[in-house]
Formats: sequence, structure tokens, C-alpha cells
Amino acid sequence: MSSDPEQSLRSTWSVGPMRPWLKMLAERQIPAAIRSQVDPSDIVQQTLMDAWRGRHSFRGTTHAERLAWLRVILARRLSRLQRDRLQTAKRGEGRERLLQAAIDRDSLRLEHLATASVSSPSLAAQRAEESLLLSAALERLPEDYREVLLLRHFEQLEHAEVAARMNRSPAAVRMLWVRALEALKKEMS
Repeated sequence: MSSDPEQSLRSTWSVGPMRPWLKMLAERQIPAAIRSQVDPSDIVQQTLMDAWRGRHSFRGTTHAERLAWLRVILARRLSRLQRDRLQTAKRGEGRERLLQAAIDRDSLRLEHLATASVSSPSLAAQRAEESLLLSAALERLPEDYREVLLLRHFEQLEHAEVAARMNRSPAAVRMLWVRALEALKKEMS
């Protein structure tokens, strides 16, 4: 049997007429929420690949049984696609909203730090530059250092609250905070 799945199916099942039929089924069954992200032709190709891989498990003998088997494979492929895409989208939307809120909040705090008690435009510009440098330095820190500094200074949490959020003891958080401050000073200089 040929190593090309489509050629193999075409020679044994005459896939030519099945492809448009599968494509029509796929187009009608792709959920509206993910329709713009999915090409029905790709789904058909993946369905035919799945059929080729599972060709030895097919027990039918008629054309109608082949079509029914392909419908089942297509339905499973679409079900997996829908589940994966919708879960990813939900996670992505939630993460995007949280990220945007965090960015907005931290940006305002950085601006506040940069412009607090500013007496001149040149001092304001200097503070703005410092806030950009601070942001860049924080980005270069290890994740746990960055997290402890953001929780402690940007969210203004007490050490005990930071410890609870980071699932560490208050003493461990204090030591981490001290090391993070030292690392930040090195990054800033």
C-alpha cells in the first residue's frame, strides 16, 4: 500500500467524491466561534489522515459503511477541535484580561512613582525615564524575584500576604525579597 494517505485512500476508496462531501459536512459543523480560525479543507485532510491511519480497524464492506465511518472520524476530529479551540480561547481571553488589567495597574503605579512630587518638567522626564529603566530591570529578574517585588511594592502587600500568594513562609519571602532588591539594584546600576 502507498505511503501517501490520500493516494492510498483514493486507490481503495475513490476519495475524489468523498472529499467535497466531507468538506461540506465540515463547513456545516464547524462551530461559529472558531469558523474564522479553521479551514474546512484542513479538517478534511486530517480526517482522511485519521482514516488512513485507522484503515486496518475498518470492518465495513460497503460504500455506505465507509461513509458512515468517515462521518464518525470527522465528528471526532471536529469535537476535539472545538474543545481545544474553545478551551484555549477561554484561557487566552481570561489571561489577556488579567494581563491587560495588570499592565494598566502597573503602568499607573509606575507613572505615579515617576511623577510623584515632581517640581519641574525636567524632573518629570527623568522620573519617566527611571520608570522605563525600572520596568526593563524588573523584566530581566528571575520570575520569583519579580513576583515578590511586584506584590510587595506595586500591590503594597505585607510580607504575610505575599507569603500566602507565593505559597511560601513569611521568613522565606523576606529573604527572597532582600535578594530580589539586591538583584534589582544590580540591574539598575
